[in-house]
Amino acid sequence: MDTMAKAIHDVVKDEIAQILRFYGFTVKEESPARIPEGGYGRVDVVGHKDSISVGVEVVDSGDVARDAKKLVLNGYALKYIIVLSPAKRVEKILINGEHVKVLDPESFEHELRRDLKIPPTYPYCMTKKPTSTPEIEIESTTSILQEIRDELYDIGLDNFVEDVFEALRRVYISKNLQVEKRVEYNPAARIPGRYKTVDVNPEILAILERLNLVNAQRVGSGYDRKLILTPNERGENAGRAIILKRVKQHKTELSRLIEEHNHQIWITIVGSVHRLTTGEPILVYTLHPIESLYDGALYKPKPHDSDPLEVLQSLYPEMYTSTKPSYYSPSVLLLASFISETTLREFAVDFYSRLERMGLAIQDFVYDSRWRPHKEVYKAPKEVFEFFLSRTSQPLQLSYYAQKLSAYYVIAKAADIAGREFYEELLRTLEISENEIAGILSNMNKLGITSKLIERADAAPFVVLNKRAFDKYLRDRIAEISKYFTE
Repeated sequence: MDTMAKAIHDVVKDEIAQILRFYGFTVKEESPARIPEGGYGRVDVVGHKDSISVGVEVVDSGDVARDAKKLVLNGYALKYIIVLSPAKRVEKILINGEHVKVLDPESFEHELRRDLKIPPTYPYCMTKKPTSTPEIEIESTTSILQEIRDELYDIGLDNFVEDVFEALRRVYISKNLQVEKRVEYNPAARIPGRYKTVDVNPEILAILERLNLVNAQRVGSGYDRKLILTPNERGENAGRAIILKRVKQHKTELSRLIEEHNHQIWITIVGSVHRLTTGEPILVYTLHPIESLYDGALYKPKPHDSDPLEVLQSLYPEMYTSTKPSYYSPSVLLLASFISETTLREFAVDFYSRLERMGLAIQDFVYDSRWRPHKEVYKAPKEVFEFFLSRTSQPLQLSYYAQKLSAYYVIAKAADIAGREFYEELLRTLEISENEIAGILSNMNKLGITSKLIERADAAPFVVLNKRAFDKYLRDRIAEISKYFTE
């Protein structure tokens, strides 16, 4: 093993040990163990807790089958092989009737939680979850705002202070604020068109750039060519100060909202949380999808889907399969997102509308990889998310309903996908036991809706016999879950 490979191996091994310790295991690295050839060798990580033992081997260029035999030989209750090379990736290995799970490093904690039946509301190992209710302090951040005021005064532009702060607030919340769009563009006639200002006046844009608060970039092509602003480090600091000042200004009203709508706010913000590439949380709530006409020459809003089953099947944002630590398990995020988009939709829209009036949210767009808008949304920054998260509480029985909805979600999604790999990944990510899926399918089988769970590794997990009855069954079960959150 070369130096670089050994370094990666050791980092992954340490992370595995840290995860096991987090869940209460006594851990030993490089633990002595019997080997298939006879004699003794070592297992990378071994954990013990009560009567449960866990053996983990981290494999880069080694023999996966040999390591699987070693784990079985030593009788660990839970056996995992973490592969660092994609070429060595298989789902699991069967040795003498015992399963050894083969995973990538990012999947280990999900699979461990599933095997240990950890509740979805239990935090993750790497989570930095607020544990107290801190007061909002702005004294340490307002200096940047005074600094900007002084700079504007020095160049004779102090009459633009409030306009600059307002534009910066919008840029900070959006992270990608469109400030120019292409108009009068006609590619057939080779007319390049011109750029029309939106959201931020040209003089304010010039000031933001002069004071080194934003980065401007032209993105997209054709009709979708546009200029966007993103906050740089200085702009981030100033934007945060503006938001914290607004939070303090409206603290009485925000506290009243929490007192009147505690659980609804918790579901709405947790259901809206997304992560930027930096890992920073941001609230993004969909108002409606957008339809492109004439190759992007025009866009029009599409109605929000009101069919709960269709909404559930559409929920597959990256956060559910993200390997980055999250505040809550993917099944809880799925439930919160679904309830906020259906049962609590009227409340959620009103909630974000109130935040917008306080200057704590904006209406904006979400773009695809070609910078074409595909959703109109409300956005609110991480300071708003953290303020509410530390002061609200989750509803009772959240774990139970999160696991129930996740099981129906897996079945709904797997029905449209041939093969088993996607189904297995959903089970692992959402930490759902296959026994739960088998129980639901057994009931559906008795009603003539589906087959029972098919256990063959090369086959789809089940067969739908009656699509109309299948959809109705899922809608009825989803409605039962939704009913709990309306009471």
